[in-house]
Amino acid sequence: MTKDQSSAAFGMLAYYANKYKTRYGKVLPINKYKEKWAMVSLIEDFSEENVEKAIDYYFSLNKEGHPLNWFYNNCEVLIKTLTDKERDDRLRAERRVMTQKIVKEMVDDNS
Repeated sequence: MTKDQSSAAFGMLAYYANKYKTRYGKVLPINKYKEKWAMVSLIEDFSEENVEKAIDYYFSLNKEGHPLNWFYNNCEVLIKTLTDKERDDRLRAERRVMTQKIVKEMVDDNS
């Protein structure tokens, strides 16, 4: 593990702990040295940006306690859900624009 990977993992753990403190009003009891190994693995697999997005999404859910181990085990699912949601939102926006054009054309033709 490089120093950059270690600092990225500690930064992501601090981000997670900050989200936890904001949500629950108490400090997350965490062994940062132990947990950095799992976080480094997540960052290597999914990138720092995607892991951060997954943490944000995870804390937007109504999961009781937001356990860190659950996050580690389900990060891939969270990222896939976010990716699917972003793609769906983009498709819906495109379809709304197309529908508005069609409706406008129909209204103009009928006028």
